[in-house]
Amino acid sequence: MCTNLALPHSAARSRIALQMLTLTRLLAGIVFLLSAAAAAVDALVFDVPSGTSKCLKEFLRGGVHSHMSYRVAEATSAAGSTVSVRVTGPGGEELHLTESVERGRFVFQAAGDGEYVACFWTPHYERGAIVSVHAQWAVGLRVHAEGPLAAVSTAKGSIDSMVGELKSLEDSVRFIHEEMIYLSEREGEMQRLNEETTARMHSFTLLSLALCAGVAALQLWHLKIFFQKRNVL
Repeated sequence: MCTNLALPHSAARSRIALQMLTLTRLLAGIVFLLSAAAAAVDALVFDVPSGTSKCLKEFLRGGVHSHMSYRVAEATSAAGSTVSVRVTGPGGEELHLTESVERGRFVFQAAGDGEYVACFWTPHYERGAIVSVHAQWAVGLRVHAEGPLAAVSTAKGSIDSMVGELKSLEDSVRFIHEEMIYLSEREGEMQRLNEETTARMHSFTLLSLALCAGVAALQLWHLKIFFQKRNVL
């Protein structure tokens, strides 16, 4: 009977091991998807003194989608609380130009490999004035010939795939939890069965000892009567 309980117990452990392996593979797949779809984001705050410029450089691969948002974080003069921004490509071509703004953003697709430069300056000179700029430059997914909409579609597809993987992961975790509860119940049953079997074995042992003692006493009594009849005792 104990052997019959051990078989499903072992099978359940095998199922849990298989589910844990599947869980590990799902986690590895999700980490891979996140690594593939994650964007490299650089955020920083820098000062732009009036009459000078501050440039940020980023090396981009061709076809990569790039996005920058910027705003004036602090200014020492109310008259000089705006900035102008120009973005140029590897060949010096102008990709974005905005003048006298407090905040802005730009999005472009890198036409080819090279260094892309974003320069900030104050449009109006004021001696001693300093403007602090908060900028965040994000480099995202590679864009194919279909354009930015294809990149958005690709990103959405990656997100949908990750959502599906997470749902599968949730189902696997729920199954493992149920299997653990089942194993706990089976272990409780086996422990109770072992305790009952041990108690019965003790009872049978005591009964066997009492029976043996009774038989021995009966034999001694018989021998005593036999010898008394023969006048031996």
